[in-house]
Amino acid sequence: PDTAVAEYFCMPDLDWKSSSSSGQHQSAPCAGCLHKYTNEQIDKNMHDKGHRIVGNEWDAFEPSRFFDLGAIFATSFRKPIDRALSQFRFECIEDRGCTFNKVEDWWAKRTDLTNIYTWTFTKQGLHKFSVAKTAGASIGRQKVVGEAIDVVAKFHLVLVMEWLAYAAKDVASVLGFKDTTSLTKRTRPHIAQAERDDGQETNKLGAAGIVKASWNAKEYL
Repeated sequence: PDTAVAEYFCMPDLDWKSSSSSGQHQSAPCAGCLHKYTNEQIDKNMHDKGHRIVGNEWDAFEPSRFFDLGAIFATSFRKPIDRALSQFRFECIEDRGCTFNKVEDWWAKRTDLTNIYTWTFTKQGLHKFSVAKTAGASIGRQKVVGEAIDVVAKFHLVLVMEWLAYAAKDVASVLGFKDTTSLTKRTRPHIAQAERDDGQETNKLGAAGIVKASWNAKEYL
């Protein structure tokens, strides 16, 4: 039902509360940071609001405890380059205080985004391994990537953003959604901040990166 989906469900509700050390309730310091909450608090917040979806937007996934939640786990991946360009647009092309005009300059400062997917599922930075060429760095890369794959393998559903047009059956089966049309609906909530006419207002194939709306995954098989 619609009531089970939070109006702002890309992360926990902005008015979620967390307890201070003294036991008093206070505003959570980061709405999208699930690591600020215990599993018990997450369960209670979901139950109290009647919501059935929660997103872990800003933090690394914590497999040591999150898998203990009685939940179905789903995630999605996007081409890393497209993901980075989207982040640049969000921060710098749209109005969010970014002062960089060139993506190259911005990327040089955002070392925290290096191998962001690996960090997301292991909470271990990979930048130091990526820039080093020693045997130890190679072993380090293998170890961290392996740990990330082990975590992702435990998820119930893993989607690829460029292939969402073919995901409706799995989303319906695993997550129980009856209406899956949003999988291929292009959403640009902040387009007014930086209008563009790129022919991608209609895209029936899902989030196909930055290519044209006529992109067809079958052509690349």
